[in-house]
Amino acid sequence: MKDNNSFFQFYTNVLPMLGLLFFGSAVQLSAQVVPFHYEGHYHDYVIPQTTDQYIVLTAVGGDGGSIRFKNAFKDFTVGGGSGAFLKSYFKIGTASNNLKPGSTLRFMVGGGGESRQTAGSTGAGGGGGTGIAYKEVGTQTWTLLMVAGGGSGAAFDLIEGRTYGEPGLAYSQGTEGDGKGGLSDPEQGGGAGAFGDDEQHTAGSSTIKYGNHAKAGWSGGPNAGEPTGGYCDDTGPQGGWGFGAGGDGNTASGYAGGGGGYTGGNANDGDYSNTAGTSYLNTSKETAFVLSYGQGTTTSAQPGYASLELVGDSPVKSIRFAYNSNLCIQNNGNSTSNGSNIETHNWLGTNAQKWYFNPEDRSVRSQLNIAKCVDLSNNNTSNGNNIQLWDCNGSTAQKWVYNGIFKTIHSGSWSDKCLDAKYGINTPSSGVNVQLYDCEYTNNNQKWFISGATTVSNPANVKHIVPVIATGFAVHSHTGAESGSNIQLWTKDNTNEYEQWYFDGLAIKMRNHQNLCIDLSQSNTNNGNNIQLWGCNGTDAQKWIYDGMTKSIRSVINPDKCMQIEYNTDGAYGKRANVDIYDCNGSAAQLFLIQE
Repeated sequence: MKDNNSFFQFYTNVLPMLGLLFFGSAVQLSAQVVPFHYEGHYHDYVIPQTTDQYIVLTAVGGDGGSIRFKNAFKDFTVGGGSGAFLKSYFKIGTASNNLKPGSTLRFMVGGGGESRQTAGSTGAGGGGGTGIAYKEVGTQTWTLLMVAGGGSGAAFDLIEGRTYGEPGLAYSQGTEGDGKGGLSDPEQGGGAGAFGDDEQHTAGSSTIKYGNHAKAGWSGGPNAGEPTGGYCDDTGPQGGWGFGAGGDGNTASGYAGGGGGYTGGNANDGDYSNTAGTSYLNTSKETAFVLSYGQGTTTSAQPGYASLELVGDSPVKSIRFAYNSNLCIQNNGNSTSNGSNIETHNWLGTNAQKWYFNPEDRSVRSQLNIAKCVDLSNNNTSNGNNIQLWDCNGSTAQKWVYNGIFKTIHSGSWSDKCLDAKYGINTPSSGVNVQLYDCEYTNNNQKWFISGATTVSNPANVKHIVPVIATGFAVHSHTGAESGSNIQLWTKDNTNEYEQWYFDGLAIKMRNHQNLCIDLSQSNTNNGNNIQLWGCNGTDAQKWIYDGMTKSIRSVINPDKCMQIEYNTDGAYGKRANVDIYDCNGSAAQLFLIQE
């Protein structure tokens, strides 16, 4: 069960910094990640002139609502479907199939469906789809780029029992749906993202009108005019606003709302099963990489989200030895079968030697098949355990972090364990098995080069931790070499020893007082918990990994938690700005450079 479907929900705290405007007010700026959260209306963004090659667009549909049934005898919750995840790297350029600078992107983020508590029959609302549309510079015509389907709502009926919501359907080329709304007699069907609300499905000899209360999201007619997003205006538990809208539930009948999406999901009405919205990708535009998946069910419906990021090169990387770029890792025999071995090989540039580091779930995915991940066999962290390819499943056995300080790749199951070439210490060759082993930071068999990653040339020379958002400042100990001193920003000064640090494995020590370490207070990873200086003790509260793929500093206690800079008392990222822990979200407040 998915506990939280809102990886980028936490971006809301950086919106004032980005100066984002809404309701058609176009934004033109360049930031590491630009977030778009649910507001019940659209957000516009103008693609800037840039030297970056790709614009990364991410969309997640809204979750379907859940049902909590509670009476004197029973108390249980039926989960709704989570929104689908869709991410695509679109090429920026002047060709007809590129996204052109000066053009407008429109983000319509789907809302979550309404949940209900009941002692009788009822159905929850479906989640809204999250859509992104494109208007090329110099034109007035909108084109749909992508849609992430919303999850359908849960339902409970005193006679028929529980019906869990269906997760939003992932994009798969050729199966994204027909662009019509969900089938429904009582009109709880989810809205479509492409066609007008008077479209009809034909079932056998009869024509059935889909739920025209769930709006398609385009003004001016079917797939025409201006994309604005839509809502469901029926009377039951509310479906989420979106592109298209989630269908409303029905308190009298126990019918749940279908998810909104490119094709709206069917309502649970006795004739049609309760279904989620489908996802869509415009394949006429050039893309370098596409990733999409469903996300299970949830008992806490969240709205969807969207984001964009400008990146300089292809997201697909080779993983080569740092000291010998002619050797890399690959799938043995180009196989993507479960259990296929990962081994070293001479660099040939084939897809079997190309990988994608996914920041959302920290997986490393094969370019041969993006549904296959680098996997720790049986999640066994013993030295020498095998590394293989396996169906991506989100487990810790498939979570990895690339350490930009030491060029090591750490296991999500145990951060003190690293990817290792099995034989020939310091002199690996082609055909060597890749395994897990204790991290040894001077061992060439564990040092990897990944193009585009942020690394340092010599870890021993590192001194400053500098926030990308405020490069004139550095991470600093407020009261100096004193246990309990607060970690915050201060003016960068090469002569100030209290902002000079030494990376000793996973510990970050004060360079001139190496008995003191950066420490997560009370080992507490709750959002906003403080980071301090403390006597070095070797606990996980004092272990950190600088992620060279994302420029974030992750806590070993939970690598999905990152150091974050907060505003100071002047409302700025500057002197006295506090450093604390927060869910990793890719925002500018979580990006750091490691400098001499």
